Amino acid sequence: MERAETAIKAGFHYDNSALEADLNSWASWATANHHNIAAFRKPGKSPIILVDSNPLKRVISPIEELSSGFIFANYAGDLWHMQAEYLVDFNKPDHPIIPPQINTRTGWDYYTSNTQQETTSKEEYKAAVEKGIKSIQNSELVKIVPSKIKLHKLPEGFSLAKAFVNLCNKYPSAFVSIISTKEFGTWLTATPEILIDVDKGGIFKTMALAGTQKYNHEIGLHEVAWVDKDIEEQAMVSRYIINRFKEIRLREFTEKGPMTVRAANLTHLCTTFEVDTDATDYHDLGGVMLNLLHPTSAVCGMPKTPALALIKEIESHERKFYTGYLGPVNVDNETSLYVNLRCMELFESTTNLFAGAGVTAISDPEKEWIETELKFNTLLNIIG
Repeated sequence: MERAETAIKAGFHYDNSALEADLNSWASWATANHHNIAAFRKPGKSPIILVDSNPLKRVISPIEELSSGFIFANYAGDLWHMQAEYLVDFNKPDHPIIPPQINTRTGWDYYTSNTQQETTSKEEYKAAVEKGIKSIQNSELVKIVPSKIKLHKLPEGFSLAKAFVNLCNKYPSAFVSIISTKEFGTWLTATPEILIDVDKGGIFKTMALAGTQKYNHEIGLHEVAWVDKDIEEQAMVSRYIINRFKEIRLREFTEKGPMTVRAANLTHLCTTFEVDTDATDYHDLGGVMLNLLHPTSAVCGMPKTPALALIKEIESHERKFYTGYLGPVNVDNETSLYVNLRCMELFESTTNLFAGAGVTAISDPEKEWIETELKFNTLLNIIG
């Protein structure tokens, strides 16, 4: 097998069974040889599989200086890098794939940790929401984002590769990924939210995504009505991004929105921001904004410092990599990092799913509970 070269399958046209077989083959070979693996699909693109025989490397370097690979940060902002030692890119159908030296194509024993967490009860979550509302009414806080966990039994015969393929097909506008490492176990993600994106033309993009309601196929997206709470919550996230631009004295940006967008079984309000890093001579903007934005007000609250403190007080579970960020870095001269929102941590026969909701002074605890249950369904609808 050739290292550090792109391995590409000829004529790939999103054949589900072929993708599932190839992913199983690469992943089985990787874990049998104690390598780490990531598979991901950017919106509108075909999947990429990345394997690294080295341990995950904790990094603090600017992302612009990292070698081609995949990065994975937890809620606390600790960042790890997986190098693209082997890269299988299904977006380029002009060359043959280089198969791993393994015979099995039936599945793999993905890495697991032993840190399974119990389900957050409805009473516990509503109490956290109520405490958030009270804090907003009596302090400088204007928003808090409490989260919760669901412990779910995996169905008999669960296939991680099949779940990945199904997510890719079901949610074409989401970033879908699996990362399976010796250090942190295995996580499956299907998230709609870009944290930072820098394309090969030097265009930087980020987004403010907030407000949630169930998608109704009988109503056009332009006809979706939003209540004041959702509109104000989305405006808070937009203002947070604009204030970060002001912090670095960047005024040359384009703002589009807010508009209603669909994300799997949900709809959200979204505003996008773009900057031409060549025109502004700000070529390290991706790394600079990454440090300024994470964790965004969409996943912790505003102002950030008291929101982080209150979350630590009211949440009894560990978020781990939920509401961190992940994605390819410097792959084909592009970096695309997403907030790790709709995600789950996998164990041998169970999984922990994570979800949260933005709470403001006019929130209703029962409605926030319902919203988080809807968010779980993004992945539960696929895995059963």
